[in-house]
Amino acid sequence: MKQRSLFAFCIILVLAVFAAAQSRTVTNADLEKYREARLNNEREYRENYERLGLPSPEEIDRRRVQSFKETEELSAKLRAERLESERIDAERQTNERLAASAYTYDRAALEPRYYQPSYFYTYGFPQRRRGRTGYAQPGYFAGGQFWPTGPTTKPRPMFRVRRSR
Repeated sequence: MKQRSLFAFCIILVLAVFAAAQSRTVTNADLEKYREARLNNEREYRENYERLGLPSPEEIDRRRVQSFKETEELSAKLRAERLESERIDAERQTNERLAASAYTYDRAALEPRYYQPSYFYTYGFPQRRRGRTGYAQPGYFAGGQFWPTGPTTKPRPMFRVRRSR
């Protein structure tokens, strides 16, 4: 029984808080007094701008139009500068790609002797395979570099002797 009454009390308390938190409705009559004050201030300004040393409404409009034109010109200038810098960046990247491609080449096309087809046997049947048949310098890769451990050229005999079959 005590729990029911405590629950009902909590519900009533929550509803009372919600009811108190409701915002006041603003009507046109409430806004009317603010509109009247604004119109009075504008009329007063028009009548007394020279006496107060302030610019006229026409001068304010002229300044606003001039500021808008200056803003548009600055925007166009900044846009042109940005487009020019993007064009220069794109051109630089293209030149870098071309320069990088000058250092890379298709080894199979430029050095076909290394990529001649060779044959190997599996289970008694010859199989054709493309692969490097030339000399590969012995060494190892470590730390992102190739460390050679042997001669740079393939060792060859001093004399060639033809063998008869």
